[in-house]
Amino acid sequence: MPTAIVSLEDRAGRKHTVDQAERLKLLSEVDVLETLANEEIDWLSQRTPERSFKRGDMVYAAGDASEVLLLLLTGRIRLYEIAAGQEFTFEVIQAGTMFGEASLAGRTHPEYAQALEPARVGLLNLSTFWQLVRENPEVNARVLKLVVTRSYMNRSRMTDIALKGVSARLASLILDLLQSEGVVTRNGHYRIAAPYTHEQLATMIGAKRAAVTRAFGKLQDIGCVELLRRQVYVTDLALLSRLAVEA
Repeated sequence: MPTAIVSLEDRAGRKHTVDQAERLKLLSEVDVLETLANEEIDWLSQRTPERSFKRGDMVYAAGDASEVLLLLLTGRIRLYEIAAGQEFTFEVIQAGTMFGEASLAGRTHPEYAQALEPARVGLLNLSTFWQLVRENPEVNARVLKLVVTRSYMNRSRMTDIALKGVSARLASLILDLLQSEGVVTRNGHYRIAAPYTHEQLATMIGAKRAAVTRAFGKLQDIGCVELLRRQVYVTDLALLSRLAVEA
């Protein structure tokens, strides 16, 4: 009997060690934290609880107040707003980055955040964050770069909606997704790693689903993209790039 108890405790101890090692690895891979030393990541891990979300769960809603920054450890989160009863997705957050930065300015969240798939999110308290950046200026520089890049991408997306047709908007979006999550296939083409429905793509370019379906058909007909099992393949990157700048 004592042997069985020791065995169970031993397995539980090993599991805790493995879980902690995985957690430290995930934190070290967050873009704004990559320059931290192992002992700093360990210090941060002890002060950063996490929450798990199922697909479709809301991480936060527009107007929610927060005193934490959010670190996406696994999964994908979409950030969207609702205007005139229509959803507009302006960014899909990939694992390994920070979001919810409105809390840095003491403001409520201006958008909704929803899990597109099961996700783990670290909750970085602002007091811990400010202590971290005081001792690590590079973290502050990386956060600033991330916020500025997001602002630029959002303005670019809004300009596309105002000036471009649906096909050009879709082409531009596919290029953006390639940059953030694209992989190269065996035949030298490019594939967007995560699957997207036409409805999801439509909310990202301010269009109706039917219009996106027609635009995708056009891009397929001229030979620059393919859609296989809900995954987007780019077969002619140069042609897609030219289409993306058409007004």
